[in-house]
Amino acid sequence: MNDQAAVNRSVLGRLLEELSWAGASIRAYRDGGRGYENVLTAEALAGLDFLPRQAFLGAVVSAGHGADRARMKFVGEVEEAVVTLLPDEFKLRPAAPTYQTQMVVQPDGIMVSPNCFVLIEAKRIRTSSFQPEQLAREYVTAVREAGDRTPLLLLILGSAPPVTVRGHGRMGIEEAVALHLESVVDRMDGSDLDPAMLVDQISDVFAWTTWHDVGRVVADQERRFAADDPSVVASVRRLAASVTQAIERHS
Repeated sequence: MNDQAAVNRSVLGRLLEELSWAGASIRAYRDGGRGYENVLTAEALAGLDFLPRQAFLGAVVSAGHGADRARMKFVGEVEEAVVTLLPDEFKLRPAAPTYQTQMVVQPDGIMVSPNCFVLIEAKRIRTSSFQPEQLAREYVTAVREAGDRTPLLLLILGSAPPVTVRGHGRMGIEEAVALHLESVVDRMDGSDLDPAMLVDQISDVFAWTTWHDVGRVVADQERRFAADDPSVVASVRRLAASVTQAIERHS
């Protein structure tokens, strides 16, 4: 087994790889990365991945908003899902000559079950904004990568919509996605996607929750959790606490 491949399968290894590109701005992480969405993702969602799936991750997705059919389909398969946090980037124009023109998409996580492909975009709890094309790029990435699976794009936000789009102010999710959708589809390589059809399907693909709701659901489920083995209960409590404490620390 390749050592690098083994490291890249761990969320800690992927976080360190991501931070290695931070350059001089790495100093901003001296407070343990408090407030940074990649650190929050690694701390909170890794714990959520290891907790009993149906009782915790399934409950978090069930409590979300939007894309009801896709969300509940994924919840039904959550035990079988493969979760990757801070995954490799996707490129909508991989043949473009420069990195800046390759239309790079960097989701915070992906979850793949037998019949669902879920792309996670997690924002920081404090004030944050989306790049103008970000949601459109992530949308077409989710649809493209899903293939025959049902696509779902789960936003984990600092607060409930509307969301802030840089240069455009506060917007509803559907409005923010549609803003540059046609332009993104026109420029991506080898696309047969229909922008008009994509606009019609935004509400079927986009779901959202907030970090506050994630913490609340995890805390509620931890209180309800029961098992015959007290060691299992104690382990679940520790993992649940790692999620809720991470969210509290980054708030």
